[in-house]
Amino acid sequence: MDYIFVDKTLTVSIYKQIAQSITQAIKSGILKYDDRLPTEKEICHMFSISPTVVKMAYETLIQENMIKRIKGKGTFVTNRFHLYTPLNEFYQFESHLNDNDLKYTYQMIMIDLVDHDILAYRMLELKRNENCYYIIRIIKSQQNPVLFQKIYLPEKYFPGLNEKFESSTRLFEFIEQTYHYKIKHMQNTFNAMNASSDEALLLKINPDDAIYLVRSNIIDEKDRIIGYVSNFFPGEFTEFEVMVYAIEQS
Repeated sequence: MDYIFVDKTLTVSIYKQIAQSITQAIKSGILKYDDRLPTEKEICHMFSISPTVVKMAYETLIQENMIKRIKGKGTFVTNRFHLYTPLNEFYQFESHLNDNDLKYTYQMIMIDLVDHDILAYRMLELKRNENCYYIIRIIKSQQNPVLFQKIYLPEKYFPGLNEKFESSTRLFEFIEQTYHYKIKHMQNTFNAMNASSDEALLLKINPDDAIYLVRSNIIDEKDRIIGYVSNFFPGEFTEFEVMVYAIEQS
C-alpha cells in the first residue's frame, strides 16, 4: 500500500489523490496486471478516511478500466490493452496496433526449420520433407501480450529467411518488401476455444480461459499459398468487428 499517497492539507479531493496514486503505480509498473489491491477497509484504516471516499476512488478507476472487482476475491489491476479490429481488415491488424498511442514490442520465442507439420503442411500444400520456417513470437503492449503467433513460411518461397526475419518485423511488409511477393488476399478462419496451458502461459491468462484463434492463409497474385499463420488472442481483451451487409432483392 506504500504506493498510495494522501495529503490532507491539499484542496484536491482525497478520492482523486487515491485514484491518481494507483494510476501512477500502474503506469510506472509498480502495480502490474492482476495484482490485488488493498481492500476499502484497509485503506480507510490506514488513512483514517470514510469508506465513501475510497469507494469513489475505486469506482473512478473501474470506469477508466484500470481495475476490476471480482466478487468474493477482491479488487485487481486490469489495465491490459483491449484490441478492436474489423475481421474484414484482419490482414491490417498490425497497422491498426500502431495507430494507437501505446508502444508495442515484439518478442521472438523461437525460429526453426521443420520438415513436417500435419496441419501447416496441409494448409500450405507442401510435401513431406519440404522444409518450412516455423516462427513463434508474441506482440505485447505495456508488457502484456496482445497476441502470439505461429508463422509458417516455406523455405522454397523464403530462402535464407532466418537471416532476414527479426522479432519486430511486420509480416506482410516483410513478404512484399523483402521477398517481393504481392499479397492478393487472405483466407481466414475464426474459432473461439479454451486456452491450453501453453497458450495461457504465453498470453498471461489462466488455463481454460477463452481465447480466439484466427488461422490465415496468405495467397499471392499467382494464387499460391505462400504462408500460414495461427494467431492466438486473449478472449477477455479482444473484440472483432463483423460487418454484415443486406442484399436487396429486386
